[in-house]
Amino acid sequence: MQRRTAMGALGAAAIIPGLIRTASAQTRPAGSVAQFRQMALMGNQFSTQTSDLAPGRAQHDIVKAFAHFEGAEQRSILQAMQIAGLPVRAMPLPPERMQVVQQLQGLQGAQFDSLYLRVQLQGHQELLQAHEGLVAAGTQDEKVISTIAVAAIQQHIAMLQGLQQRLPA
Repeated sequence: MQRRTAMGALGAAAIIPGLIRTASAQTRPAGSVAQFRQMALMGNQFSTQTSDLAPGRAQHDIVKAFAHFEGAEQRSILQAMQIAGLPVRAMPLPPERMQVVQQLQGLQGAQFDSLYLRVQLQGHQELLQAHEGLVAAGTQDEKVISTIAVAAIQQHIAMLQGLQQRLPA
């Protein structure tokens, strides 16, 4: 019986990557590889900057913990890109993103938590689009890094949605 269960699990594990690739290919966002790279780098920078504000401004420990993990993850993705020799350059955030960073700098407690979770969710949806585009059309190294990033981003979107529902507005 255990042998059949193990074989079934292995069989499922063998077909899941194909299903994931098929789903990703079907949902490939429109845009060029250069646009996806820029979106990914700007999203990384925005997510890192906003997450770095949380330790001194967030009210809830779970928001602080998410921000800590998010900042570390974004730095790791950037480091992986650098190790792979991919072009990584700091670029100025668009004015609307800088405005959000400045808004967050002026908030404390529950107000910070609420805006932070909202902009992180939006940012993660944009990062997902960028990394899905790189999985579909990027270089081999970009595909490898973005495949891992997509899974983490999808988890973070689910976490952020759960936190928004759980924490008082």
